[in-house]
Amino acid sequence: MATEIIHLLHTNDMHSHFENWPRILRFLLKKQKTYTQSYTFDIGDAIDRLNPYTDATMGQGNIHLMNEAHYDGVTIGNNEGLVLSHEAMNHLYDGSNFDVLLGNLKEYPTLTQPTWAKEYKILTTSLGTTIAVLGLTAPYKLTYPSLGWKPYDVDETIDKLLPILHQKADAVVLLSHLGLPTDERLAEKYDIDIIIGAHTHHLLEHGKMVSGTLLAAAGCYGNYVGDITLEMSDDGHILNKKAVTTPMYEMSENDEDYNLIHGLLKKGQAALTSRYVTQLTRDITTDEQSYDAMRALKQYFDVPAAVVSTGMFVEDLHKGSLNQYELLESMPHAINPMVMTLKGQNIIELFEEIDAQQEWLSTLAMKGSGFRGKIFGYMRFDGIDRQRDGQILYQGQIIQRHQDYQIATLDHYKWVPFFPVIQNAPVKIELRILLRELMAQYYKKKYSNV
Repeated sequence: MATEIIHLLHTNDMHSHFENWPRILRFLLKKQKTYTQSYTFDIGDAIDRLNPYTDATMGQGNIHLMNEAHYDGVTIGNNEGLVLSHEAMNHLYDGSNFDVLLGNLKEYPTLTQPTWAKEYKILTTSLGTTIAVLGLTAPYKLTYPSLGWKPYDVDETIDKLLPILHQKADAVVLLSHLGLPTDERLAEKYDIDIIIGAHTHHLLEHGKMVSGTLLAAAGCYGNYVGDITLEMSDDGHILNKKAVTTPMYEMSENDEDYNLIHGLLKKGQAALTSRYVTQLTRDITTDEQSYDAMRALKQYFDVPAAVVSTGMFVEDLHKGSLNQYELLESMPHAINPMVMTLKGQNIIELFEEIDAQQEWLSTLAMKGSGFRGKIFGYMRFDGIDRQRDGQILYQGQIIQRHQDYQIATLDHYKWVPFFPVIQNAPVKIELRILLRELMAQYYKKKYSNV
């Protein structure tokens, strides 16, 4: 019986960490040249608007870099789908030389497949083995619709597509930007041969077998590259499958790596620095920016109260010309404005939650949920005051426990586990604008006539 060895190379959650890209590229190209049969995939969150080059090019610069690696397919993560506008997302892959595979996101209002993506792809090896590759991303049902995308339930999508893929292919591979717990659950429930994972930044150095499904994942930030070996019989049966990961720090650096990495950074910095916002008449400290942000949020949503944390603001803004790069440096997050509706009783509970945690939150090192700063910081309020006797005032009036109140804030507080009151509150998230873009509008208006 003849057998065939197929390699599936994979990256995930690179988040625009270009410092690893030269070594990743050399590793992938060498493996592609060495192996008789190989395919290469990325599992999403390749971009991150924390990086000036990514921000300046709206991610298209990342795609041009990825073209050099000869990917056969990629799927998207939330840092593609939720951090770019609908229009920018529709053009992200204009210059790509690879297929985007995405089975559970459709475009409003027609609910049709995005023009830039396929639901799945069938690969055929030189010996005739067929491999079906399906891509799925985390279906954020609260947020995707406001950007013009309809996310579909993961199980619903697999129930629809998996029987088709089993008919068409000898093996099924899922590119999963869903997270390890979901991958494990899907492996228990479905007949999927390989799930290549992402989203939760998990590293499976030698893979993990769950109910006959091989799970693989390569951590985050391009620190590792994954390599799955699939041994197939000539009649299309899987004889063996295994996964390994290679740390990129083991790969040698070239003299030109530094120039490439810093060249991209400087190119992004130069582009954003050239984008003038306004003329500041004085320095604005990070603490002052938190109060400016609350004023901007109140104006944006036309509500009388706002709350933000001081850790959202990383660098002082200096007197003189203000540009987009300086705003990125101070507010590097993928975080959006949000307005929430709380009853008076909920506001009381929110103050209690803040009081119980404020001391440790003030210095808590933060990561994730869109946050790209250093520490969480202190919670600041505007339009809500607490008197010495403990009474809470909203617009100068004592709050009523059963009355509804609107408070402008940021969507970050919806996703972190610190404030159950906010997590459970009805909210409206404005995904079409990031915090720093909101502040650019605010400062431009504030200082336009100075």
